Amino acid sequence: MTALMPERRMVSEAAPPAKRGNARLYDAVIASGLTYEEIAERLAVDPKTVERWVNEPGRRPYARHAHAVARVLSTTPSELWPSMRPQDPAPEPVAMRPRLLSSAHDALRRVEALDLGKASPTEMALHLGALSSVLRTVMDFVDPATEAMA
Repeated sequence: MTALMPERRMVSEAAPPAKRGNARLYDAVIASGLTYEEIAERLAVDPKTVERWVNEPGRRPYARHAHAVARVLSTTPSELWPSMRPQDPAPEPVAMRPRLLSSAHDALRRVEALDLGKASPTEMALHLGALSSVLRTVMDFVDPATEAMA
């Protein structure tokens, strides 16, 4: 008994633009000359999965598949899916660093010099407030999302 071989379908260059969810991936597939079935076979996924990556807007494969597709098509994942491009870290405001360090050193020096046995509650509260303020500034500087939690 012979198994029926699926028909080899070439990716149509005449596909209407509305049908192309990921034009970059579509163009790379066309340029490669591969079919969805051939790409799927190399990735060990269903051909419909590859077709969905191409045709459904916003559809993106798992990272391991995105990297594998990119290798098969001789490109990079971020070229096929720009949203996968690594984000550049925000530049560190260098001008703020000396003031921040100066404030932190000053607050630390004052707290370390505080004699807890002789300090009044008001004096301790003032030092604690200064230390808290510096820590909040450091946290906002290092992780701006913490500002929303305050």
